[in-house]
Amino acid sequence: MVAQQILVLFVMVRIHAGLPHFHDSTSRSSCRSERLTHDPMISGLRTLLILGRVSNLPTVWTNIGVGWFLSGGSWQSEFIWLVFGVSLLYVAGMTLNDAFDAKWDGKHASERPIPSGRISLGAVWAVGGLELAVGIGLLIAFTSFHPVLLTGLVLAILLYNWIHKYWAGSVLVMGVCRALVYAGAGSAVAVHTTGIEVPVLVWVVAGVSVIYISGLTLAARNEHLKAHAGLGVLPRLMLMLPVLFPLLGSHNVPQDLLIISLVIVGVIGIWAWVSIIRSSIKQHIPVGIAYAIAGIAFYDAAILAFADWRAAVTALGCFVLTLGAQRVIPAT
Repeated sequence: MVAQQILVLFVMVRIHAGLPHFHDSTSRSSCRSERLTHDPMISGLRTLLILGRVSNLPTVWTNIGVGWFLSGGSWQSEFIWLVFGVSLLYVAGMTLNDAFDAKWDGKHASERPIPSGRISLGAVWAVGGLELAVGIGLLIAFTSFHPVLLTGLVLAILLYNWIHKYWAGSVLVMGVCRALVYAGAGSAVAVHTTGIEVPVLVWVVAGVSVIYISGLTLAARNEHLKAHAGLGVLPRLMLMLPVLFPLLGSHNVPQDLLIISLVIVGVIGIWAWVSIIRSSIKQHIPVGIAYAIAGIAFYDAAILAFADWRAAVTALGCFVLTLGAQRVIPAT
């Protein structure tokens, strides 16, 4: 496991070494996309993928994995249904975000799908509503995601989309959305009870995620400026919190040299990636935000390493997958 963690650090450094080429790769992807837009079907599909910010989906999968495996879940079909259902809720929330923000985007983000004329406002409402309904249906029919947590997640998604342009405190609501994914996946493991049974550790991780996502959302507030910017003290501290994940994950595990080594490697790795995020935000806000979102999967891997090594390796794969997908589909 130590060797795997060191390998991860090496890969992360290699990824960072290639960051200056991010814009070049994005430009090449944009050129290819422009050639493909002559095909209405491909153009329409790409528009839906952009609306749903699907490049970030792997980070949602790792959130589910943390809640599920830290609660004692195993590799079974219900886990797959959780991934499908929650993914649809995420995509629905992101799609509806464009519908709620249509007027604002028309003035400040004319490149977005609705103001640019690539899709109508009515179609976005319809697609987002359908995705939301199907996601809810899958979770009710095929999982034990607790109804109270599911209701809270759906309401939080809609509430954030409704108020985030009018209330600065809405960043907490965005964080709660992620927290409820962790908790909801954990609740699905306790199928023998009607109560909400989620391990304390999952709740703690969910709480840390609220603060991290809130800091990330605060940092993204000026994203439309696409300019150099610095982070305030509060967002900077909030973005550093995931360094606690390896410490939290190892809390209930017998301590030996291997575990201590994993904790040290995990803390150093997360600290290094957060430093990359902060540097990237200063250089170009949207790129820094994209890296911060991708980092969620990396942090989840750091805590999954103490619950299920296969899930941890999968989460690391999701981290790399997110970075790759963001070169094709914008993260925000």
